[in-house]
Amino acid sequence: MANLDYAYRRLVNVLGPERVARAEYDRMVYSHDFASLPKPALIQWRLYPDFVAIPQTTEEVSRLVRLSDETDLPITPRGGGTGLFGGSVPNRGGVLLDLRKMNKILALDPNDRTITVEAGATWHDVEEYALAKGFSLPVVPADAPASTIGGAINSGSVGFGSMRHGSLRDSVVDLEVVLPDGSVIRTGPGLDGSGAFANLTPLFFGAEGTLGIVTKAVLSVLPKPEESKAVAFCFDRPEAGVRFLREIVDAGLSPYHASFLDREHFAFERALRRESPEPAHTVLVSLQGPKDEVAAEEKSLDTVGSSLKAERLGADVASDLWARRHTMYGARRLSRGLVVSHNLVPVDRLEEAVEAAAGLIRRLKLNGAIHAALVDASTASLAPYVLMDDTRPSGGTALGFVKKMGDAALALGGHPMGLGMLMVFNLRRMHGRATGAMGSVKHVFDPKRKINGGKTIEVWTKFNWPLINTIPPGAMAAGLNLAAFLRRIKPTRDRFVRAYGRTGGA
Repeated sequence: MANLDYAYRRLVNVLGPERVARAEYDRMVYSHDFASLPKPALIQWRLYPDFVAIPQTTEEVSRLVRLSDETDLPITPRGGGTGLFGGSVPNRGGVLLDLRKMNKILALDPNDRTITVEAGATWHDVEEYALAKGFSLPVVPADAPASTIGGAINSGSVGFGSMRHGSLRDSVVDLEVVLPDGSVIRTGPGLDGSGAFANLTPLFFGAEGTLGIVTKAVLSVLPKPEESKAVAFCFDRPEAGVRFLREIVDAGLSPYHASFLDREHFAFERALRRESPEPAHTVLVSLQGPKDEVAAEEKSLDTVGSSLKAERLGADVASDLWARRHTMYGARRLSRGLVVSHNLVPVDRLEEAVEAAAGLIRRLKLNGAIHAALVDASTASLAPYVLMDDTRPSGGTALGFVKKMGDAALALGGHPMGLGMLMVFNLRRMHGRATGAMGSVKHVFDPKRKINGGKTIEVWTKFNWPLINTIPPGAMAAGLNLAAFLRRIKPTRDRFVRAYGRTGGA
């Protein structure tokens, strides 16, 4: 049993009193990430950290990690808190490390075409810095204004630019990581990121902070594109818009980004922002590169659009949509919460996946919208979202939608993204027997399971006692299936009809 007063004094010895918080309000703001956890989570997890520690250097992070052996408190690293399923939220209290003060941009090397940054810097700030120096980042996560460098790397994010430049993982050259024993390593110095055995970077990418704490990253940069242009098309039917994405791939085009947004998304937008476009199924494409290449791809897009009877929107509308690309989920202001189901599916099954998402939203009597985007020539991102009221006991039943949408993605040859605490059961469904090997890797790096323990490969409860210290992943899946069932039998309520002019229950 940890002595919290003693632990507080030791933390203050490392950081000083101004960077250690223990007041209830200070701790409360770290008890959720982008979406609030359902009310039953309060029964099985201790979501408030005992302390919030705010390090500013790698050395301080190392000292705090070493201190956890002495205080017997688990550590939860956290960046911008934009995750979806509790990956940066405590489950047994402990010490939460808020890394956002480690936000320096340390160097941009124009010869090696790399930029070195601290893990707490946001992608938006790093991109703006690179652009000012005549460079750009190959890939930028959708939640760039709040998402930190370390957070996106830990979560294995996809983002804008991958269709043209490859995955985010490909742009990570090197990491500085504090291991669970407090030692500091570099994962790939001097390597080309091609997968050489000595390169440990891919091991930490997507590990959700369970193997160590990323404190610095070296990212590749590219020369700033000569031309950037946004174009947009609208469609009467959603399947035509989704087909447009398929045609982009079939035509061999390589836009910087291409995404589909359904009519419901713009109905939400219209309710919040009167100057938003009239609701319509819309495809937004960003083109970047040499001027002649951008012009040629724009002409090809017009040809594809004509074949699908699309209406091209004005340049000002397209530019406005692109400028607001990082504010996808403003609809949460229409309710008291919002749940996103992020999945990857094969491009040739995307139309089926979008149809499945729309069907689920109807059957579960939810208000929601559908967003899909090309990740590469064979993979698409599907991220439908639904409104919820997380102040009501029944609000968390909307999470049943995430479970069922993940089921649909797996059935179509894809998979859900993100595990955290709520979706650990998906690990075995995606990786089968390899799940055991992942647990072994965790044991090698962190035998005491003190860094973000009880997530990704297992689910802890707040009780560190035998028999009740973990939750079987299958039980979590069953609970979410029950939530989906309750959504189906729940009477439809027109809670948000006046807000955005459509029917459906919240």
